[in-house]
Amino acid sequence: MQKSNFIAAEVVYKKAQMIDPDANKACNLGLCLMKQARVKEARLILFDILSGRFPGADYTKACARAQQLLSELETWRQPPSGSPENHLSLDLDDDFLDGLEILINEWAPYKSKRLPIFEEIEKFRDQLAC
Repeated sequence: MQKSNFIAAEVVYKKAQMIDPDANKACNLGLCLMKQARVKEARLILFDILSGRFPGADYTKACARAQQLLSELETWRQPPSGSPENHLSLDLDDDFLDGLEILINEWAPYKSKRLPIFEEIEKFRDQLAC
C-alpha cells in the first residue's frame, strides 16, 4: 500500500484475511477500499471490525483506527441518489481481479535449478543408453 497500488493491496489483504483473519488487516483492507472510492464496501468492513467480527491481538487499536476511518468517511461528500458513487472510481471486472490474484499467487514463474541442456534432453532420457 505504500506505493499507492491499492488494487493490488486489496487483493493481498483479502487473501490474507482468508488465511488468517484479524482486525488490523481488515482496517488496511478498509483503507484500500476508501482510497479506491468504494465507500460502501469500506463502511461494511469497518462496521464489521467495530462489531467484533474479526479477532486481533491489538483489538482496541484496530477499533480506534476503524472509528477514525469511519469518521473520515462521514466527512466525504455523499453523491446524490441515482448518480454513480464517484465519477473517479474504477469499474473493475471480476476477471481482472481474479487475474491479479493469480499473478500474486504465482509471483514468480517456476524456474528449474537444472541447466537448460538437461531440460532439453529430459524428453529423451528413456532413449539414452548409459
